[in-house]
Amino acid sequence: MSQLIMNAVLAEASAKEAKALANLQNYMSNSVGVGEHPDVVTEVSKLINTIAEARGVVETVNSLVQNSNNQNQNKEE
Repeated sequence: MSQLIMNAVLAEASAKEAKALANLQNYMSNSVGVGEHPDVVTEVSKLINTIAEARGVVETVNSLVQNSNNQNQNKEE
């Protein structure tokens, strides 16, 4: 697997998680500043789903890379 591509996927997932975490923190600590979103629960739920999805992507990529590395080691033996 191309390490450059996997690194790009990981970077994108990390950025999505960081953005969602920052917005979630803002909702939790400064609800007055989010007046354009009256349904805070729905917005928080969306952010939590974004965080879970990003973490799932990282976990999946790491698993794929590990499996690929294991297969390469088995071929060398």
